[in-house]
Amino acid sequence: MNRLWLFFFPLLFIPNIGLSHQTAFGTLEVSDWLIVPFIILLLIAPSAKYEQHSRRFNPLLWGFLGWALLSTLSIHFRYQYISDIPVLVGCGLKLARLVLYTLASLLIARKLSDPRVRTEWLWSLLIALLVLSVGLLASKGDASAQPTDALGGYKSYNIIIVSQAILCTYIAGLWIDSGGSRRWNLSAVLVVGFAICSVLLSSSLTTHGRGGWVAFIAGFGYIFVKKTQNLKIVIMIVVIGSASILAYEALPTFKSLVDLTLLPTETSGSQSVDDGGRIATWAHELPKLINSPLLGTGFYHRGDTSGLWETGSHNFFIQMFLETGIVGGVLVISIFAIAWQQAGFSIVVRNKIGVATRASLVTAIAGGMSGEYYYGGIGVLVLLAVLAVAGSLPVSRVVAPETDPARSIPAKWQTIQ
Repeated sequence: MNRLWLFFFPLLFIPNIGLSHQTAFGTLEVSDWLIVPFIILLLIAPSAKYEQHSRRFNPLLWGFLGWALLSTLSIHFRYQYISDIPVLVGCGLKLARLVLYTLASLLIARKLSDPRVRTEWLWSLLIALLVLSVGLLASKGDASAQPTDALGGYKSYNIIIVSQAILCTYIAGLWIDSGGSRRWNLSAVLVVGFAICSVLLSSSLTTHGRGGWVAFIAGFGYIFVKKTQNLKIVIMIVVIGSASILAYEALPTFKSLVDLTLLPTETSGSQSVDDGGRIATWAHELPKLINSPLLGTGFYHRGDTSGLWETGSHNFFIQMFLETGIVGGVLVISIFAIAWQQAGFSIVVRNKIGVATRASLVTAIAGGMSGEYYYGGIGVLVLLAVLAVAGSLPVSRVVAPETDPARSIPAKWQTIQ
């Protein structure tokens, strides 16, 4: 029962299979139905008895959530609505969803105190990636569906591709550093290969996920730079390159998408690499920060009298500044900065997860610059889940050597402040 949450985690990634529910405030997906029982299972599981690196995230994450709540509640006083209750309820529900997924992610780090549990957690991440890949293939081929529909598969194809990119780069980084067991490393190769194939097979002109492509390239590029001399990186490049070339030659939809992305014509319109006018959108929306620099417009408060485009800026970081002001935006940037710093600690490097953690961060940052994928749900869950292992490591040695929380660490490790 104490480790049931490890088996439950991959279930959060199953496709909607007709169980999504459309409400006046958005779509409830399968993961939204399952996140509460998952948190309950986490609360039942034993927690770490030592101080963890993840403690540094707590004031930043809860500080952001508190500031976002203040910004949202102040909508009543700052904007003129005939009735602002629907706006407040809608924004409040979005924030509550983020709280649930953030809480679940923070609890995961607290449960990774035992080396056996940490090993099983890597398997859980691997299965989650497999479930996502199968879900993509299962929802492929719905010609009548639009990218924003709550499909039988997933609500947002783009979020799933970015989430897959984060998981793939993290797992690939562990594989290159031999961070898992021999059996896990072999399985990782197969699952990551299958995940890449699922992305290639599911791509089309309507569901392309090119922001995820950029995220993939950025994450794997970081691994390549850090591990240039590693033979495994050569194998990885050859396999990914061969798969991409084969897909280009064998899959007409993928070929058309690549051609329109890299070699747009005058008639291809928005199908170029800057699909949706990303840079122009950033330039149009960012100056609006001056309208409400401190509090922002309110969490997910767009359209209407907010002055922001309802479709957003297509950049998570810009959007956080716009919706929660300079304070909220700085807190978000600080979370990423702390995560990057922790990935370089000697205790993290000795456990062979430093490169993997930073590669996943590079992937997440690149993905966030193409869309608002971390409001809650699978996107933020995956992002914080891959940071959980590094965050679970101890700040100081508080247990006997034979029961060290990380057996691969020398018995006399140094305190990391």
